[in-house]
Amino acid sequence: RYIIALEKLQKVKNQHPYSSQATEAQLRIGDVYFLQENFSEAAATYEAFKDLHPKHPKLGYAAYRVGYAFFSDMPGNHARDLTSAFRAEEAFKEYLYQFPQGEFSADAKKQLAESRRAIAEKEMYIGRFYFKREMWEAAKGRFAKVVSQYPESPFAEEAQKRLKEIESKPAEKTE
Repeated sequence: RYIIALEKLQKVKNQHPYSSQATEAQLRIGDVYFLQENFSEAAATYEAFKDLHPKHPKLGYAAYRVGYAFFSDMPGNHARDLTSAFRAEEAFKEYLYQFPQGEFSADAKKQLAESRRAIAEKEMYIGRFYFKREMWEAAKGRFAKVVSQYPESPFAEEAQKRLKEIESKPAEKTE
């Protein structure tokens, strides 16, 4: 009964905008969107909560849920658009910076690592595509990015090997 819950929470928020219940309602609205798997709306609601209530005791919860919403919105296939992975990475870094010992730190670290792994996997996927087509400079850029920005990923070693292979390849033909 998500629609009814949203209506009631919106009513509390609108009729009593300066009450503590309105603040709590705003968080719960984000939770309802999340439960509906409307992750972009959930993230936007949590971000609005953070902006409107920068000193609230549940700020850590909202900050974590922003990242978790983006993380939950990541596609299962690395060949798809990973904008949500980049946004999850950014949100988790922000959460860990603001709340290094926070209640959700352990989960945030795991999900940050998984987001970064997905991004590195996408870079390797694109790099391999260019490598197969002997587009050495394009492949080199992707592999170098994995090595420099995602050295902890399981793909860094392969990227390093591919970079060494590219060094021995002839220059690309320009036609």
